[in-house]
Formats: sequence, C-alpha cells, structure tokens
Amino acid sequence: MKWMSLTALSLALCLAALPVLFSRRETAVQPVTQMEMQQEMKPVTVQQTQQAAPMENSSDDQPEPFRILDRSTGKVQTVPVQVYVTGALCSEMPATFHKEALKAQAVSAHTWALYCQKQARQNGQPYDFSADPSRWQGYVTEQQARERFGSYFDEYWGRVSQAAQSVDGQILVDSRGQPIVAAYHAISAGKTEPAQNVWGNELPCLTAVDSAGDRHAPGYEKTTAIPIEQLRQKLEQKLEQKLEQQDIRLSDDPAQWLAVLERSDSGYVTRMQVGESQQSGLWLRELLGLRSSDFDWEIQDGNFVFTTRGYGHGVGLSQYGADYLARQGKSYREILAHYYTGAVLQERTDF
Repeated sequence: MKWMSLTALSLALCLAALPVLFSRRETAVQPVTQMEMQQEMKPVTVQQTQQAAPMENSSDDQPEPFRILDRSTGKVQTVPVQVYVTGALCSEMPATFHKEALKAQAVSAHTWALYCQKQARQNGQPYDFSADPSRWQGYVTEQQARERFGSYFDEYWGRVSQAAQSVDGQILVDSRGQPIVAAYHAISAGKTEPAQNVWGNELPCLTAVDSAGDRHAPGYEKTTAIPIEQLRQKLEQKLEQKLEQQDIRLSDDPAQWLAVLERSDSGYVTRMQVGESQQSGLWLRELLGLRSSDFDWEIQDGNFVFTTRGYGHGVGLSQYGADYLARQGKSYREILAHYYTGAVLQERTDF
C-alpha cells in the first residue's frame, strides 16, 4: 500500500509540473503561488500530438524525447531531451545566475523529467509531464526566449545553452540506480524541508539540509495583508468544503481563529489550529496564496498581516541557495550533493 501511495504521489508530481518560479501569469491551471504549480493532478483534455522540429543528426543513440502536454492548448508535443533541458533551464532559473548554479538546475530539470517519463510510461499515460511555454512555465522555446530577452537574447540564451550543454546527459540517481524526484524551489526558509512534510511520503534524497544563504535572497521575507472579514470568508468556505459541513462559523474574536501547533525542524508550519479543526500550514498557504508555509502573523488595522520566509515548497534544491553556494566557490557537483542527500551524479544510461 505504501508503494502504491508513493507511485500515485510521484505521478501527480510529474503531471502537474514542478515549480513555476519567476513570473506570475494567469493560466488555465492556476498556480498556488507566483512561483509554483500545485503538486497534484489537474484534469486537462489531451488533444492531438504535435511533433517538435526534428533533431539534426538523429540516430538510434539519441535518448527518447519527452512528451510534454501544453496546458494552454491541451496538445502534446514531442521534444528532444537537450532541447527540453535548455528550455527548462531558461524558464526556471534567471540566466544571470552563476554558471555552476545553472548547471545544477539543468541536471535537476533533466533528472526530474526522466523520472516523470518513466512513471508515465509505466502507467500508460499519454504524456510525460506538463508545461505552459506561452506563459513561461516549465519550458520555453528558443523563439519565445528571443521575444522576451530582446537585445539580451544572445547573452542570456548563450549562458543557459552553454550550461545545459556542459552537463548534457548527466542525471542524479538513488541507491537503486534510478532517477530521483529532483524537486526544486526558489528560496528556502534557511533550511530545506523533507519531502514527507510536504507530500506525505518519504522520497529518496529529499531530506532537510542547511541553506542559510537563502536569507540573503531578494524577497526572502515578505508581508501580505488580508482584511479580517475577507479571511473569515475564505476560512469558513474552505472549512465547509473540506469538512463537508454546513454553516461553519468562526468566533467573534479573530485572535482565536489561527494558532500554530507544530513546526518542522526547518521552520515550516506543519500543524495548526484553524477554528475548531486542525490543518497543515501548507493548507493555509495554498488557501491564501502565501509564498511559503514558514509564516507568522499579527492583527493590525483590520488586517491579518502574514510574514513569510522563503518562496516555494522548500523541498530539494533551493535555486537562490544554489546561486549563493556557487558564488562561494562551490561547483555544480557540490551543490547537487548538498541538496540531494545521497544522490549520485552519473551519465545517463538507457532507462
């Protein structure tokens, strides 16, 4: 049963796509926050399959391309591995980051996509994972990068292309030699979060590690004000849906509505009191669109003012943390070994 649960979780992670990290745009599949898609399956109608531009010098030695569902069009495109890795790197990490951080991100993106491909094929899914290139989410084409970067295109595309090419074919595997779930996020709260605290299952190589450099990242700490009555409506409506009860009413004292009961060792809220029920910090984060589940709050001038630390779910590689380590002289190999505990970096074989 545990294995079945883990398989379902892994497939859900792949079908929904991992973080959407550096822009907020309206999408058919709505993000939890500005930087991250929900880690759960979404109903999307798959239309016809479209072939991407054929690879030059194609041969039997080429790895199997990825089948990527475009969330905007509902169509599935077949994208060569190296084309995807370059486009994913361009989409997921600023081109101005240190080259060693870019290399680490490229390996993470490749590993994650390969893991999803394996899960999708085993489960008979019509695509490996989803992305939304038109909204700069998960993967972009060279032409889309050219349109966005303008006069900076040659510099920026050159940086990401060089980084992706320099680690071409390199992936991370676990103790069984299988690709890991190479999760990543924008900014940790100062220490990354174990996978089980976010998705309910332990996943190989996704443990808590120090990432103190994130505290120097722009936007590490952010405040969000929500009017008291607006928060009341959101909480009561969501609790009614979750608990399948009618007419849930919070007390007249807003100070009694929320209380933190438990935090993880990394600082993220794992259990809290919401009215008369107990929920996770992730539940409140998703409901309110907070940047992180490491948060505090206070009531000021008719508002709940939330202060969050970090950006994203906090599992796996921290992108700003990777950039910080790279600028301290760490190589991409050292960065990957730090964030993916026990993972082995190796050349891709025939999976």
